[in-house]
Amino acid sequence: MAAYPSLSIGLQSTQTIEPSWRDDVSDSGTFHSRQLRSTQYYRFSLLHPAISEAEYASLLSTYAAGQRDVYTLTYREESPIATYSVQFIAPPQIVKNHGGGRFDVRVELRGSKD
Repeated sequence: MAAYPSLSIGLQSTQTIEPSWRDDVSDSGTFHSRQLRSTQYYRFSLLHPAISEAEYASLLSTYAAGQRDVYTLTYREESPIATYSVQFIAPPQIVKNHGGGRFDVRVELRGSKD
């Protein structure tokens, strides 16, 4: 498993927990719960602030080479540092152009804790 590119992760990055259960009410009014998966999954919305054109090109080539590959992401939201096995949900997107070849780039990932 390859490591996710080691780019700076901005403070605006988020990690959210995906629900593991689905609740439903039948036509008769009976409540049903169903466990979808046994592993807890997370969605990451990473913001890489002010990365260079070369770093952006490298990130795009990583995405193009393995859109469905699994990468190891080190995310510093927890102490001690936690690692996650993640996959790309969508291609990296430039959200702000600082000029001079610097960009803020948003990347959407999904994965589980190792």
